[in-house]
Amino acid sequence: TGPDGGTAGDNNWTYTNTDMMDGVTLMLHFQPSGGTADVKSTTEYGIKYTGIEGLDVGFAAGDNESAAAVVENTVMYAKYAIDAFTIGVQDNSTDSETANADSDFRAYGVSYAVNDDFSIGYSYHEYETEVTTDQDQESTGVSFSYTSGGMTLGGAMNEVESMDGVATGDYEGYEFNLSFAF
Repeated sequence: TGPDGGTAGDNNWTYTNTDMMDGVTLMLHFQPSGGTADVKSTTEYGIKYTGIEGLDVGFAAGDNESAAAVVENTVMYAKYAIDAFTIGVQDNSTDSETANADSDFRAYGVSYAVNDDFSIGYSYHEYETEVTTDQDQESTGVSFSYTSGGMTLGGAMNEVESMDGVATGDYEGYEFNLSFAF
């Protein structure tokens, strides 16, 4: 997590510091106004913490004034791995000066390594927009992977309700893969 480097242009700078404190990374990015109506400033910052074994937590935010309307973004996430489990959550929010352009996204996931060869996972996410006619999009997924020697068998079942905010946009998908390494 962190600034994505902002918009392209002259005189921008990005700063990353990993020496502040053990396990803390600070990231900053600034793109100044180019003096024209087309290029306005962008400011982004983020912080990440990995100082506890198995824990990865981050936050990033930014204001992008390079579009016709200012857009503010925030991202927060946490991932924790303990024994055979890995659990994660992410929350994104977009706030735009443009009417009906705000959105929120939240996702959760958990995976479990049954043994060295077999693992399973579950994920859920929801996406909301402020457009009153839109339905909130929700997705779920279940996956597995099994490895034996040079063979890997994997699969997933995914379901989405109200894709793109359309009430009739319900879909299901299944995938199975078999690969061999020689």
